[in-house]
Amino acid sequence: MATRPDVESIPADLDRFLGAFFNSRGWSSEIKFDPAADQLYLEVHLERRDLSADDRFLSLVEYFARAQDAVLRQQAGLPLQCRLYATDGSELTTVLHARGSSYLDDDARGSGMRRRLAWLGFRRRFFVRVAPGALLWAVALVFVVGVVGVRPAVAIGIALLALGIQAALLFLAASRTR
Repeated sequence: MATRPDVESIPADLDRFLGAFFNSRGWSSEIKFDPAADQLYLEVHLERRDLSADDRFLSLVEYFARAQDAVLRQQAGLPLQCRLYATDGSELTTVLHARGSSYLDDDARGSGMRRRLAWLGFRRRFFVRVAPGALLWAVALVFVVGVVGVRPAVAIGIALLALGIQAALLFLAASRTR
């Protein structure tokens, strides 16, 4: 008898995966098991109507479901099927498979989708992680130079030193967790 892998983390993994591209408040996911069919179901409930028409979202969900299905089948012989539900509760699983798979199975369409997803991921990371920090540093430098009266060269030197210390501390913290 094959051992059953821990499948409770699959919805959280999906949320993290999709969260790199989309606002995570646009869907909710859960895992369900049908003992009669010995089948796992990853159910994704859309909370934003526009995601059901977004081929990027559908192809990412389909990609994730395929990858998880392959891993679960290999580890435990347990199949995983993804079900997608619209905001009104209607099932969109056939739409998911038809539109999401078309980008995964067709190399010509898939390369265009990969470019679109790379750009979407870059924009999301830039506006969520990079831009706020850069804006905060700019405001701090303007305050230090304009209000406090520190020379610009000294303020930039202190900022670079602070960034170096921050990078060193992050590196040390990351090496300790390994």
